[in-house]
Amino acid sequence: MKKVRGIVLLCFFVIALAASVCEAKNSAAAYDEKYKNAITAARETMWKAITGGQGSGASVAVMDNGKIVYSEGIGVADRAKNSPVNKYTRFNIGSTSKMFVAAAVMILADEGKVMLDCPVVKYIPEFTMKDPRYKDITVRMLFNHSSGLPGTSTATGYEADAETHKVLLEAMSRAFLKHRPGAMSIYCNDGFTLAEIIVEKVSGMKFMDFVQKRIFKPLGMKNSGASTGEILPENAAFYYDPATGKKHPHEALSVYGAGGLSSTAEDLCRFGYSFCEGGPALLSKAALSEMRKTQPTSFSDKLRGPQMMEQFGWEYVNLATYAAQNVQVMAKGGNTTYNSSDMQIVPEKGIAVSIIISGKASGEALARPILDGVMKDKNIARPKVKDVKKPVEAQTVPDELASYEGVYTSDSKIASLKFDEDKKGFGIYEAQRGCGANDKMPETPIYAFRYNAGFFYNHEKNLKCYLTDVDGVKYIVLSDIDNYEVDSLAFQKLEPVKNPVSMKIDMNGKTWLIRNARPFIVYGSIMPVVSDSIKGLAGYIDFCGAKKVESPDFASIAATSFRDQAELYLVEKEGGIWALSGPNLFSRDGCAKKIEPGVNRVFIGIDNYNEWLKVEKGAILGFEKPDKGRIMILKGESTLFDSVVDDNKEIYAPEGSYIFFAGSAGDVFKATVR
Repeated sequence: MKKVRGIVLLCFFVIALAASVCEAKNSAAAYDEKYKNAITAARETMWKAITGGQGSGASVAVMDNGKIVYSEGIGVADRAKNSPVNKYTRFNIGSTSKMFVAAAVMILADEGKVMLDCPVVKYIPEFTMKDPRYKDITVRMLFNHSSGLPGTSTATGYEADAETHKVLLEAMSRAFLKHRPGAMSIYCNDGFTLAEIIVEKVSGMKFMDFVQKRIFKPLGMKNSGASTGEILPENAAFYYDPATGKKHPHEALSVYGAGGLSSTAEDLCRFGYSFCEGGPALLSKAALSEMRKTQPTSFSDKLRGPQMMEQFGWEYVNLATYAAQNVQVMAKGGNTTYNSSDMQIVPEKGIAVSIIISGKASGEALARPILDGVMKDKNIARPKVKDVKKPVEAQTVPDELASYEGVYTSDSKIASLKFDEDKKGFGIYEAQRGCGANDKMPETPIYAFRYNAGFFYNHEKNLKCYLTDVDGVKYIVLSDIDNYEVDSLAFQKLEPVKNPVSMKIDMNGKTWLIRNARPFIVYGSIMPVVSDSIKGLAGYIDFCGAKKVESPDFASIAATSFRDQAELYLVEKEGGIWALSGPNLFSRDGCAKKIEPGVNRVFIGIDNYNEWLKVEKGAILGFEKPDKGRIMILKGESTLFDSVVDDNKEIYAPEGSYIFFAGSAGDVFKATVR
């Protein structure tokens, strides 16, 4: 009897399980049909990015009123293990992390512990700058990027860095503001690291502990935390260089508030839903209202179209296409060296869309088609349809624009604007550098624009721009840029100096090598720097971007309207003149000894300064290094060898290349020439 009863129960269980599986399949099929435009857009967009070399693995999710209606991993997380990306796969999310420190500060504001319009120095007394106006920076200005802080003082690495707060505060103590606090919004990572410090000071908790307790746990975000390089989760997506196929270690970003978190697409949707009407009550209605509105500056409305960054941490809180249809869309994206992410929210409709990809891509460009698909599926609003346009008919440039001809700078480029001989457009040319530069403009411009009815057009690149003067500063402004539908400053004119000053040493065509990079730093900031004068602009130099010479040993930021800038100091050290820019210390390439045949021993001194060798004749090299040591071979802007990634027993170093060594005091390296 018991045996019969057992068989009956087993049959019942099998039938119930089959019914459950059938019900799940039917439910999934229903979702697939209900959200078919979003799902189709997600798969086509993400696979196109992966097959096009923008990444190797990606995750995407869509949430509708608190329910995940679509979630999928696309591509591979770890090729060696043949592990596909799934919904639990972790990625670093870069600057999307900024919204977590924004939420953390608003939680404290709800509790009356932080006031948005109080000075930052009230919460961080040890925060000081050379510029006395720093005392006017408020907490709010950290989030709408209007503080005037220079930019980014810390770098991405392969290991956690416990000194990021110290590095930032030291760099700020010798820095000046780019502009008056509150004047304009310029993307600034350091502001969010200061906000992270505020959370720790006010709450008495480590930032990650606070976020875990007050955000991750209440929202059910079980797969979110510090960056993958710090916590090394078992299921994390690796980055593979699309050109070489090389596997890179997980990044560790210890500036949690600025860009140091990892997550999944589903968890980002859970977080995004907390900003929606009907979402979990993480913040008060007043706090949500504050975060969902623009945060204007005195620069607001001085361009022809809307601008980015004038929000409480977001990229935008209103997308023109949908705002015209009375639908609010908010978004925040992020990029690290190896990962890209984006989170799009429709707060009044309870919709959240998130994507993350292990690659260098535009998260906004990947996420927007998915959001547009959701809008179609739910019949909320119509996405923007791009019009096919033919080249404009060129018109004569008005005479009053003649004064815009000259030298311009952006965050990293220096270029010249010159009007065409027919006066119907202009070209942007690479700026000439060095005292030996001739007076002839390069024949081919980087970009060529033709004028029509107040705007300049480049049909091949689908670019549209205009020239404008704001508060006495001339700009080239990109208009209605793709996806964001905003105007963005492209270049700022550098005006001639009446009484130019020269630096105390010749800076023309000099190569500088970094000396204080940590062994675990990601490669980008290790490249040799070439300093130079700028043709036609006495009183300026190019050192990691344009600088205005103020005294023989100091040059100020010239690109005052752009992100990630730093002043330049010339300092005496070890019997020579070194350069200090932001947190980075450089010496002339004379510090690099010529590599000799046989065994070359390199020692790291008591100050932990990086050491360098120079290859004057191409050679095959072999290396021995300490476990925590780092060796790289660099030529121009290329990395030919990196011991973090490459395990070559021998490597060819061409003539003119440099070899970089980083380690701890007492470390010994061997470089053997064969």
